[in-house]
Amino acid sequence: MRLTITSPTDVIALSDHYEDPHHVWAIRKDGISGLFGTPSTRESPLERPQMSGAYWPSRLTQPSRTISLDCYIRCASTLEAARARDRINALMGQPLTLMVEDVSGRRMIDCYLTADPEPLMRMRMQAFEFALILTCPDPYWLGELQWTRLGYASQTIPITNPGTAPTWLRFRTSSRITHLDVVYGDAEISWEGDTTSLTLDTRDMIPSAGQVTADWALPVQPGTTQLTIRTDCSQLEVGFRPAWR
Repeated sequence: MRLTITSPTDVIALSDHYEDPHHVWAIRKDGISGLFGTPSTRESPLERPQMSGAYWPSRLTQPSRTISLDCYIRCASTLEAARARDRINALMGQPLTLMVEDVSGRRMIDCYLTADPEPLMRMRMQAFEFALILTCPDPYWLGELQWTRLGYASQTIPITNPGTAPTWLRFRTSSRITHLDVVYGDAEISWEGDTTSLTLDTRDMIPSAGQVTADWALPVQPGTTQLTIRTDCSQLEVGFRPAWR
């Protein structure tokens, strides 16, 4: 398994195995927590007065995710180790993306460092241990962005979310468009304008041009969803990132 932490200024790769004993950027044995599970629900049942059982919560939601990584870095010199330590400390105060590569493929999650890594120097200052505690405001893992191009202006197409959590749709165009109407399930979206380059993310419903005239956007649930699209654009694409709990 390989973990990659990307910041605006650096990319740090950590692995659970290594070949060169003098250049080690590794995850310690049993040094991962919060990565493979999912956060428990925030809601709790309300006890029924003078009756057995409890009332169901009005909704079921999850809090943020916390991931802890116990890591070890060994370098060929004290100077290289000092520079590696600076790179680890530089992760603080920056938006980060954690990517996991394993048998399931690539999955990513946005996060930030919430505690001092506290590097502990070893091996005559040529190696050090440290811990990364990452908070992920959105607890869902996301896959690669997938795009589907429409063959003609208006049609009904199936969109399959292979994940286990709901995800948001995106739209983009590369030809002239003046209107866009999308219906799926209980969701309905309408846009009007005049542009040759439109991007619209249903998470925030802020278009790059024009204006939204109907905003009843909902995330796409796991499984297959039928999208009915009406537009005058000949080059429209629908995209989404699969999500997992």
